[in-house]
Amino acid sequence: MKNVLTTIPQKGDLRRWADVEKILQACDSEEDFWTFSCRHFPKESGPGALCFIIHSGYVRGYFTVLEFSEEPVYRSSTNQHDEELIEGKKVKLAIWRPIQPIAQIGFQGWRYTELQG
Repeated sequence: MKNVLTTIPQKGDLRRWADVEKILQACDSEEDFWTFSCRHFPKESGPGALCFIIHSGYVRGYFTVLEFSEEPVYRSSTNQHDEELIEGKKVKLAIWRPIQPIAQIGFQGWRYTELQG
């Protein structure tokens, strides 16, 4: 099973790393999770794999992949009051683990990676 890499876009409430970091740190259990949307699920990955996260030009840490899901979920903004319904295919992630930043240019979607936790 391969690990994956994805980028958190620097827009809206997710523009500043300090704001994003607060949200990710709260994703410390399967009940408090992060998701990213995708057109196609990673065929060579799955639950238990790691998903490394890029923000502002650096890999900042990783999550454990919980599941691939098409169930709608609500995602909170940085102010924890406004919720947005996210539908479609998504990868559900939990238990944020920060790492020493590694330079990496962001991209849309996901890619397989050789990075290990």
